[in-house]
Amino acid sequence: MKTLVSIVFILMLTGTIAAQTGAWKIEEGKLPNGKSYTGNLTIKAVGKAYDVDWVTSAGSYGGIGLLADGKLFVGYGIGGGDYGIVVYKANTAGKTFEGVWTTGKMNGSTGTEVIAKNNEGNFDVVGKNPNGAPYKGKLMLQKTGDTYQVQWNVGGATYNGVGFMSGDYLIIGYGFGQAFGTVEYHLIGGKARGRWAMGGGSAMGTENITR
Repeated sequence: MKTLVSIVFILMLTGTIAAQTGAWKIEEGKLPNGKSYTGNLTIKAVGKAYDVDWVTSAGSYGGIGLLADGKLFVGYGIGGGDYGIVVYKANTAGKTFEGVWTTGKMNGSTGTEVIAKNNEGNFDVVGKNPNGAPYKGKLMLQKTGDTYQVQWNVGGATYNGVGFMSGDYLIIGYGFGQAFGTVEYHLIGGKARGRWAMGGGSAMGTENITR
């Protein structure tokens, strides 16, 4: 999804977390309603992205992630890789965002996308698929508590997502079923502090993990 991404942003996303790949344990997990859960996950590098698989007391999920500024941003879901992640970085007072995206079925390849706020308050989309094919469309953001509910209309298709801000980044995970969401992990050595949002939800959960 984008036409031209800055070299700096590309370098941030193509950094490595080789030391953090492998098996992790959920040290503390809480659902948006405050209930606790336990479990494990694995992180595996795939091309420019990272596969993430969870087995938890709250369910089992697959995800695909991109790295930026020491944080791993993951879009998750259920169903054979029908989920994706977009990592946008804001510029020009938040009116334009430059993004990189991937899905669970793309084997680590990435597309790019620029979104620019239009007069109606939503965004015009100009993007490029991993094979270089361009596309255009619209994106609608709706603030819901701590999260944003998102919908793209691109190339005759509709995609639904959920996201939140992380500093200058707008992070959106998207999917094609009912169960999808977005996770942010702040990686510090053998530990990571995490928070996450679920499609349709206005509150966020937390998930701290350790090696």
